[in-house]
Amino acid sequence: MSYVSESILGDKAKVKHVREVIKLLGYERFQDDLKTPNQTDAFFWSEQNEYKSYVGIELYISKENDLITVTTRTRAGRSYWDLVQQNTTIKYLRDLFGGYFTTDAGRNRYWHPESKPPTKRESGLFLARWIYNNALIKPKVYLDSRNLDGKISREEPTGLAYMDEMNPRFFSNTLLIPYLVGIWEHYLKSSFIILLKCCENKKRIFKSVKITPLQLENISDEDLTIEEAIGDNLSFQRPKVVAENFKLIDENIDIAGILRKPYRKRKRSLYDSIDSIIDLRNHMVHSGLTDGSLTDARLKVIINDFEVAVDRIYDRFGNCYSFTPNRHF
Repeated sequence: MSYVSESILGDKAKVKHVREVIKLLGYERFQDDLKTPNQTDAFFWSEQNEYKSYVGIELYISKENDLITVTTRTRAGRSYWDLVQQNTTIKYLRDLFGGYFTTDAGRNRYWHPESKPPTKRESGLFLARWIYNNALIKPKVYLDSRNLDGKISREEPTGLAYMDEMNPRFFSNTLLIPYLVGIWEHYLKSSFIILLKCCENKKRIFKSVKITPLQLENISDEDLTIEEAIGDNLSFQRPKVVAENFKLIDENIDIAGILRKPYRKRKRSLYDSIDSIIDLRNHMVHSGLTDGSLTDARLKVIINDFEVAVDRIYDRFGNCYSFTPNRHF
């Protein structure tokens, strides 16, 4: 589902002037490969520094028989601020160039936000969780759509190490482990950076983590923030280390505790399960070893363990900072 507006500008409007206004509103030009008839320009707006934009806004300028039309489009997952920017764009176009506009709400009718604007911390943590959700789609689709026929590609181990190591099913499943650990690490580091940017005791954290001369140069050139530099210098793989990192920000973010809580009456906690997955990742990356017991069923359990762990952590953030976790990915 998308939200579309169409602004029919007044007779005196010029494409050149419309472009200038669109750029002043923060839109950037992009290459549209669809080659829509009569379309002169394609722009996109997204605000990431303050974590305000979720899906951004597409904007297209068209001209036919001297009539200029500006179309904006956002997806259903748009943020409060995406909506505000879309309304602002429509309003400026009408105020400066005349004419009229239509939206899903009607002719010359703006959209109205249905809720209060989220805080920077809340929207940033949601974006980190959303990115993780999207990254997890790939291995799930891969497992469901992969076609591995042939005698050597058995679903279960034979018990013969040399045979199982040659099994393309186990080999490809092993290759997925670094990916799963990578997106886990990215989610946690992104969340740490977001919380650090909103933290009240930054000075204490700045003193406890060293920043390299190269990072200082990048910070000076505005290619890197100090929070990103600190995040880059910390590890976000093993639960124990992850828990220690987040306690630098807030003692109440007890990641170790929530991962040690029982899960589906299993004897092994998510904490221990993920720790063993990191071991598996290291064996594969550093030794190139194939796990001959990594069946599709076991890999799906690993994917589920990571996803449940991420949800528990996200819920903990909501509990600590008094917001309701958003799962409208």
